[in-house]
Amino acid sequence: MSTAVSILFARHDLSIPGAAEEPTAVDPVAVRARFFALLRSANPDVIVLDFNSNPASGVETILDLRKVTEIPILIVCQQEADRMEEYRIAGAAGCIAAPIDFMLLNRAIQRVIEVTRRARPTPIPARNGMALDFAGMRFDAVRNRLSKSDATSCELTATESRTLEYFLNKPWELCTRGELGKAAHSEPDSVGERAVDVIVTRLRKKLALMAGPDAEYLIKTEFRRGYRLVTDVRAAIEPSVPAIYGFEEAG
Repeated sequence: MSTAVSILFARHDLSIPGAAEEPTAVDPVAVRARFFALLRSANPDVIVLDFNSNPASGVETILDLRKVTEIPILIVCQQEADRMEEYRIAGAAGCIAAPIDFMLLNRAIQRVIEVTRRARPTPIPARNGMALDFAGMRFDAVRNRLSKSDATSCELTATESRTLEYFLNKPWELCTRGELGKAAHSEPDSVGERAVDVIVTRLRKKLALMAGPDAEYLIKTEFRRGYRLVTDVRAAIEPSVPAIYGFEEAG
């Protein structure tokens, strides 16, 4: 490959090949917890899953991953057209037939990365009345609100809303504390770095409240640099309805 790429390999049950414990000797819940912990800490470019030993569970595994991450998933499996199609419908970026040819795997990973990067949408400013969708949630900047399709919702303070709006307009990009401070209060040098950290902590808790504990890691800390939103963002299908009240909650 032309650039360095990080890859997370796992079996159908999300156990990691070469791990200290054999997957049959430990609690499946612990196996999955270890996988998701590694996923959060490593933030790989591609997830490669080997479904050869248990292809029937593959669709559920892909759906589970799609709930918490937008990282592209490449499946290694038997060459069965119907099964491969099911994996793609569930959210896999691609499939490669077993046994693994590492040259073919290398090219497949490169193609997946190139396509997903090319498909990443251009952020659309939320203040034009258009709500934004990300990681199974919807952000309405007019109402300062997060919501889900099941009608669950969470109110944001004005500072939280402006900070989240800034993240959503710069997905995958580094956001410095200085930038976030200006976005939160709309004035240069109006808030210190510690105050930004507090706002981000509050945002993480509300994301986790809406979409589960793993959603807290959608905002990744860049040591000594700032923060990064690690999910794709799209304009909502339905436009946001203008608010009928004329006030904002205090930050």
